[in-house]
Amino acid sequence: MSRFLETFWWLIVAGIAAAAVALKTFLSKTERGRTLRDRVLLRLPVIGPMNRKMAVARFSRTLGTLLESGVPLLASLEIVRNIVGNSLISDAIRRAGNDVREGQSLSAPLARSGLFPAIAVEMISVGEQSGNLEPMLYRIADAYEKEVESSITMLTSLLEPVMILVMGLVVGFIVVSILLPIFEMNQLVR
Repeated sequence: MSRFLETFWWLIVAGIAAAAVALKTFLSKTERGRTLRDRVLLRLPVIGPMNRKMAVARFSRTLGTLLESGVPLLASLEIVRNIVGNSLISDAIRRAGNDVREGQSLSAPLARSGLFPAIAVEMISVGEQSGNLEPMLYRIADAYEKEVESSITMLTSLLEPVMILVMGLVVGFIVVSILLPIFEMNQLVR
């Protein structure tokens, strides 16, 4: 086995590099790959909720701006669909656009998708019923942007001690690997 590794190490490195490039291409260039990547991203413990909140904030802010500028709802949904950055949420927005085209409200298909938080869907529903959808979308965006910001701040404050510990272990390993041979040579001299 070690003889094989000595002889064909370059082939193994090239195979790993080719597999990494193929995986990256699959996850970013194909529809199935993007869907799989986005599904996994939404299910990750800490990153998933943040990713969902960022997409909902982006959706709300952009849709509110477009509607306030006089762009029709269906055209706005088509534009927003390409901005959210998540293929699953984008697909839910596409389905919502189709349902709106058939006469339904915007909030009902978003609720059915299960991808939008219940509070955001409820606020959109209230905005639709009161005729003040744009301000409600801005409130949703503001709330989720603040939540994402506080999550990032909390995550950063949790990662700082871990990074310091890892750096301490690396420095300790380097110090031990330098000093150990010196101590061994000192023992040989005695």
